[in-house]
Amino acid sequence: MLLIFQLSEGFAQDIPMKQDSLKRDVPSELRFQGIDSLKSENFSLKLPRLNPVTDLQPQFTPHNRFILNIPYHTTNSSLPPIQWSGVASDFITSKSRTAIAATMPVPNLLLHSSATLGLVETPWFGKGNYYILNAGANYAVSSLFNVGIRGGYNSNFGTLPFWNVGFDAAYMLHPNMSIDGGLRYVHTAQNAFMLNQSALLLDLHTRYRLNDNWYLNAYGGMPVHQNNNQPQGPMLPMMNTPYYGGTVEHWFNSTTGVEAGLIWMRDMFTGKMRAQPKLELLFRPGK
Repeated sequence: MLLIFQLSEGFAQDIPMKQDSLKRDVPSELRFQGIDSLKSENFSLKLPRLNPVTDLQPQFTPHNRFILNIPYHTTNSSLPPIQWSGVASDFITSKSRTAIAATMPVPNLLLHSSATLGLVETPWFGKGNYYILNAGANYAVSSLFNVGIRGGYNSNFGTLPFWNVGFDAAYMLHPNMSIDGGLRYVHTAQNAFMLNQSALLLDLHTRYRLNDNWYLNAYGGMPVHQNNNQPQGPMLPMMNTPYYGGTVEHWFNSTTGVEAGLIWMRDMFTGKMRAQPKLELLFRPGK
């Protein structure tokens, strides 16, 4: 059963996802001692942005975070259940639909895949269709340490398609402090412009709990290696966006919050670091 929900626009929102309810036997190894009131069976999944138009402008965190429930084994089935989830994105000039499948074949190992179909329509360029394919795996090494790999392909309207592979990790340094980040390799696919670019990107995020309602976040990232077969031309924005900054996060209740702060990013026209505000609503599953 696929349930589609409205996606609020933001840089890296936590998007709650719902699915068919199953009776779960939760293994103790996966009872993460979270730094807030998120339920232990919730998992934060990184997926590509639903609207590829945002890839054409400087930004940080080139993904959206989706929160879904881990599909544990059930007592009445010998096969691991496949959890189907979905999300919808509707803006003035664009819309997309994403289907996500997740399963847990063995304890501590989560496999996931997703497919996105989208449409962008403007009075100047007409209609454009795109699709995004993504797959990955996450493994809970311990109750404090989680690692994952992921890869995907973005058709990017058939003009400048690109693929990417990445490695992610999350570690709880202290009951009130966690750190997560990863390395992502992005490479252009075959295109009519004969453009061949690639980049290795680093992303880091630290979160500190002040109390049950207030948190501090620190962000940072940069390209650590770049390659361009046309040195006289600039790198694509998705491959050249160093950033750093901080935010304050406040939760009004167990499911709704807000995050606000400043992020410094390189201006694609001047080459200088420029501050821009970060303000977004946050959502997570209820009890």
